[in-house]
Amino acid sequence: MKVEIDKDKRGDWRWRVMAGNNRIVATGGGDGYRRRCDMLKMMRAVLHPALLPDTKALLLAGAIGLLAGCASFVKPGWEDAAHASCWTGANASVRLMNILSPHMDKGTFEDRVRWMKDRGCDTAHVFLANRADGQYAGYCIYGPEWTWNIDGGYCDTFRERIKYLRRQGLAVVVWLMADDSAQYAKAAAQDPQRYIADLDKEKLLSQASTVVAGLEMNEYWNSGQVGAVVGAIRGKYSGKVGTHQTSGRCDYAGMADIVFYQVNPGQSAAWIQAEAARIKAATGKPLNFFEIERQEDRAKSEAAIRGGAFGVGNW
Repeated sequence: MKVEIDKDKRGDWRWRVMAGNNRIVATGGGDGYRRRCDMLKMMRAVLHPALLPDTKALLLAGAIGLLAGCASFVKPGWEDAAHASCWTGANASVRLMNILSPHMDKGTFEDRVRWMKDRGCDTAHVFLANRADGQYAGYCIYGPEWTWNIDGGYCDTFRERIKYLRRQGLAVVVWLMADDSAQYAKAAAQDPQRYIADLDKEKLLSQASTVVAGLEMNEYWNSGQVGAVVGAIRGKYSGKVGTHQTSGRCDYAGMADIVFYQVNPGQSAAWIQAEAARIKAATGKPLNFFEIERQEDRAKSEAAIRGGAFGVGNW
C-alpha cells in the first residue's frame, strides 16, 4: 500500500503514507521533519483477510485522514514561514500581528485568520507583548501592564490562539516585543532571562517556527540589550532567532540567524528586488523582507522573493 497526499504549494505538507512494521508512516516532504503515527489496531483492521474490500477502503481512508491531521502538529521549519500579510487598510489600520490580543473577540480573531488564509498566506506573525501599537494593544504575559506576575487568563488566550493557527495549517512566528511599547521594553531589558523563562514556562515558544526578539528594536534597545535578549532566547529555544530594526537598518543582523528587514514605503518593485539582493549579500543571512508597504502588495512581495528573500510580510 502506498498513498500520496501532495499539495503543490510551498509551505504545505507532502505526505507519503506506507504500511510497514505495524505502523503507518507519514513523512513531510523536503523539510526534514518525520512524523510516525502508531496505528496498530487500524492497520490490523485494514489488513484483516475477512474484511470486505469496501470496508477496508473506508478504514484506510480514516487512517489517511488521521495522518493528514498530524500536519498541524508538525511544526513547519523556519524556511516554510514564508508568506504573510501583516497589515491591511489605509496606513495599516488593521494590524494582523495583534491577533493574540485578549482584547480582540474570538469572532474577529477567526475572521482575520480567514482573511490571511484567503490571501494564500502560510504564516501568521504575532506579538506576545504590545503596549500601544495599533488596535487591541495593551497586552503581555503579565496582563495589560508589566507586573512580572504571569496572567493565566492572558496566557491561556495566547496558547489557544497559537494552537488554532497551527490547526489551520499556518506557521507561527512570534515577536517578543512590539514598537510603541517603551514601558514593556524597559522592564524586559532589566531581566531578559526572566522574561524568556516565563515565556518558555507558559509554553509560548514551542510552536514557533521562528522567534523574533522585537520589532524596530533600535527604537528601545541598544546592541548590548539586544544581545542579552537574543542570548536569553537561545537558552530556551532551539530554533532560528530573528532581529528587526527601523527602515533601512540591519546592524543587529550579526546577532541573528534570520534578518527581518523593512524599508520606507513607496519604492518600485525593481528597487525592492535589488535591495533584497543587496541586504542578503551584505548580511550573509536568510532574509525576510518583512515590511515593504503599509498594506498587502503581492507584486512587490514577489519582487523581494526574486531578489533572494525567502519570506515577506505584505503577501
